Amino acid sequence: MGLPVICIDARHAKAALKMQINKSDRNDAVGIARIMQCGWYKEVRVKDLDSHAIKALLVSRALLVKIKRDLENQVRGLLKNLGPRPRRPCRMIPTR
Repeated sequence: MGLPVICIDARHAKAALKMQINKSDRNDAVGIARIMQCGWYKEVRVKDLDSHAIKALLVSRALLVKIKRDLENQVRGLLKNLGPRPRRPCRMIPTR
């Protein structure tokens, strides 16, 4: 169709729409139209799929590091009850 698309900040729009008395989908649409006409919006850019993939990899890596640390601490706790405590943390999984 060739129409320009502008993505607005949802938190900014929510703050502007929160002042409405009657909350409905129709009134929200009218409110968003008023925000766009008056220029009270904050334009945001949309992340591409590569950014989402990188974010997913970083989040999953952080989760795996947390699981590894928790397992090492559990093994240390079990070994502590059985005898002398190891001086340094157990490294079940070799690090770089």
